[in-house]
Amino acid sequence: MDEATQNTPLAPSVEKAYYRKCIELKRRLNDVEEANDAARQRKARLNRAIMKMRLERAFLLEQLAKRLQNTPDGPDKIKTDKITNSD
Repeated sequence: MDEATQNTPLAPSVEKAYYRKCIELKRRLNDVEEANDAARQRKARLNRAIMKMRLERAFLLEQLAKRLQNTPDGPDKIKTDKITNSD
């Protein structure tokens, strides 16, 4: 483009239309950023909940293993009793 066309002022109606479009784009950008922040926070909460459940599961499995080891007949006796009693 030559320099004369770059500096020519736009018609007021076109300038107003660009201004409105700019305002609308800023509004949409803010909406998208807010939604992104909300999704990021939700994901962080879910990741913390998953980590907590994994730790709880590991703890419960460890406690179960300890209790099975402390049974007088051992873990094998419990398994065979359940199989024979289910008939």
